[in-house]
Amino acid sequence: MPGQSSEIITSRQNPLIMRTSKLSDKKYRDAEGLFRIDGVKLFREAVASGIEIEYVFIAAPRLERMKSELSDELERVGGRIVTVSDEVLSKLTDEKAPQGIVASARKFGVEPEDAPPDGDFRALLLSSIRDPGNLGTMIRTAYAFGVDRVYLSGDCADIYSPKTLRAAMGTIFRQPISIVGDEIGLVRRLKAGSCAVMAAALREDAVRLGGFDMPGRICFAVGNEGHGLSDELIDACTGRVIIPMNPGCESLNAAGAAGILCWEMCRGSLIAGHASQ
Repeated sequence: MPGQSSEIITSRQNPLIMRTSKLSDKKYRDAEGLFRIDGVKLFREAVASGIEIEYVFIAAPRLERMKSELSDELERVGGRIVTVSDEVLSKLTDEKAPQGIVASARKFGVEPEDAPPDGDFRALLLSSIRDPGNLGTMIRTAYAFGVDRVYLSGDCADIYSPKTLRAAMGTIFRQPISIVGDEIGLVRRLKAGSCAVMAAALREDAVRLGGFDMPGRICFAVGNEGHGLSDELIDACTGRVIIPMNPGCESLNAAGAAGILCWEMCRGSLIAGHASQ
């Protein structure tokens, strides 16, 4: 196979292994412009999405199986294929049961924070979502329902974190995402582009989800798992929205709330799309 090394790396202190193992650290990911891919599915999704793979590390006992299972993907990889021992592979990942393949890859670009295009536009603004598992789940849900853009505040969890990538299950390579430096400024630009921005917030003036006509151009804002959205951001939005729940329940997990909001704003186009098939 092109680029494959015949040597098996058995030392956890090998310079390439040491370098790649540091990709668990956000500071190192930022400095190198690289991130780590764990497992067969995520590797397959990354290659299919055109992500630039730097190195592919395969555990020696599973090399032949991987060459068979991922023959097309490994042929397309431009980087070097490195065979390692199981012990070395375990140093490269924090997965409890590694699947035998880990890769390093160049960071993929995020979308520019442009004004939304003309026509229907459905977006999700995620503010201060610190849990990478929640963030990845939200991105996966947004892609599943056809959200046009996910906006992330700069203090959200890192999209290149292994936990975020794992929770997003490969959809993170396809879902348009923008990192936002100024959330208030973004809200104002969206509103200036005739896009309603609704804050998920428990306010007296909040409208019930399902109790109003869904605009064709809308963005729902969802806040931090513990503290919700800031008052300043809520006040900047077009309005407030609440998800009807049983009286004994005060709130939903942020990822659960985001999922319901995504479905509600996209269900018309999803139902129409399935009806036409």
